[in-house]
Formats: sequence, C-alpha cells, structure tokens
Amino acid sequence: MQISFVTLALVLTASAVSLPERAVISRRATIGLKNGQDAIALNNKFKTLTATSPCTAPEDACVGGKFAQCVGGKFSILGCAAGTVCGALPNTGAQDASASTVAAPADTAAAPPPTAETGAGNGGDVQTSLTLDPAVIAKGFANDGQDVPTAGQVASLTSTNNFINLCKTVNLPLTNGAQAVDGSCNPAPMGVIPAKVKMPSFTIKMAISNLETGNFVNAAENYFSAPQQINAQGIIRGHSHVVIEKLTSLDQTTTNDPTVFAFFKGLNAAAEGGILTADVDKGLPSGFYKLSSINTAANHQPVLVAVAQHGSLDDAIYFTVA
Repeated sequence: MQISFVTLALVLTASAVSLPERAVISRRATIGLKNGQDAIALNNKFKTLTATSPCTAPEDACVGGKFAQCVGGKFSILGCAAGTVCGALPNTGAQDASASTVAAPADTAAAPPPTAETGAGNGGDVQTSLTLDPAVIAKGFANDGQDVPTAGQVASLTSTNNFINLCKTVNLPLTNGAQAVDGSCNPAPMGVIPAKVKMPSFTIKMAISNLETGNFVNAAENYFSAPQQINAQGIIRGHSHVVIEKLTSLDQTTTNDPTVFAFFKGLNAAAEGGILTADVDKGLPSGFYKLSSINTAANHQPVLVAVAQHGSLDDAIYFTVA
C-alpha cells in the first residue's frame, strides 16, 4: 500500500469537506471506515519497527514516534518538529478507498479524527468502541423470513445494525443487570451459542429396590399382553420410566394433561448398584417441573402388590430450571 505523507493541517482541512448528497455521504462513510481501519493497522505495524527493520524504498514510516524514510534497505530516522509525533492518520477527504491512509507528524495534543473503526479515539479496541464493527453485522437480520409465507407465520422484526438501538424504541428503563419486576429493555446481545453437541444436559439418578429391572417386552406388540411375573427370589420382574412435566409454578394446584410432557424415557437397562440413570441430553428451558417415576412389570402394566395400604411405589420431585 502506497502511503503519502502530508501535513496534519491538510488532513484536518479535508475532514471539514461537506457534501449534502446522501449517496456521496454514504460512500464517504464507507471510505472513512476503511481508512480508519488501515490507519490502525499501520500504527500497529509502526510499533514493531526499528531503525534496522528491513524496508523497500520509497517506503515511509514512523519509528519510535519519529518520521523515517527507507534508505538502502533500512530506515533513516529524520525526527519530527518539537512537540509533534509521527503516526498514521485516516484521510477523511472524498477519495477512492484505494488511497486509504495518510501519515503525518501530529501534534501530541491533537487526537486523530474519529472513525467507525477507532470508536472516537479508543485506541482501536473494538470492545470499548461505541460504534459497530461492520465485521459483526448479521446480514440475515434484515430478512423478515417471509420469502415463502406460511399460514399463521408472522414477519420477524428486522435490523441492518444488529438492533443496537432497539431500547430506544420502547419506553422502558434499561435492565442494567437488575431484576426489573416492572419490565425493562436489555441491550446486551444473546451471546455465544454452543455447538449442538455441547448443549447443557443433566442426568437423573434414581435408587430402586425390590424390582428386577431390565425386563421389558415389545411395547408395540405385547403391551399388557401377559401377567406380571416374579423371579426366584419373589421379586417382580419389570422396568421403570422417568417423566418430566412442565408446571406453571411450584405451588400449582391444577392437574396436568398426562399426554403432554417435557421429557420421557424408558429405563430398560438393569440398575447398577441399585441405581437407574437417564441422561436428559438436551436440557430443559427455564421454568418449573415435576419429575416422576413410573415403575411397571415386564409387560408395562403398573406393578401389583399384596396389600392396598402401602407407601407409594413411585416417586416424584419438584424442581426449578433457572
């Protein structure tokens, strides 16, 4: 990239040029961003240079904050006027993006003109910048999803700037890290999404006794089609299941629809050390839940016992997913 050196006064004068046409302003904004990015890259490169760094004439640079020219394959330090320092500045004049940056001795008290890349003089740190880096703009957010309309499907909210000012569209306070019970708008992005194989999961462990687990028949062909059996020790031969149901709250008093559940798994393997396990490999959304066991004989019928008065042969717990 060819770098031209001009006086700081010229750079600042160029930045004052004003063109009212919208298309030209948009084009200049794009050029200004590119120039700002290149200026930052140059300044980062200058930090690594020394007088003995290899170079190619007629390359100019800043070495140790001083103006330098390439002579004989090495930099010749020319220095700067008193009270000035050498650095790359973005050319803010109307020009092609190929004429990307200028570098000039700059007054140490003067900051470079702000660009979309530097975030108004933040040293190029995108994590402290108050502007949006074009590299992270999700172009898909501009699509409302109605390319192929589907009955009942509504158009998505769209944005060409990652919804950065969404909270300006509602009359609510910022969430700001608080649990705002009266409502708020959270400007924080949703964040990093893990791979499918890394989704949160948990394991259910259930202690069981007096059931010879691991015995189950074909539920599609032999459901309830044979009597309950016991083994030589008089223990029912069967298996268990676990089911998780979504609740409206932990103190819910209404009944659930048994045909609707958040998770169900038949525990067909034999217990190990008296413990049955089930992996909830996709996790659960936040909310309130009830986890229950369903202990059955081999043909899936509920286990039958000798007396009417007995403790529950199944168990249930209630829990919250935050």
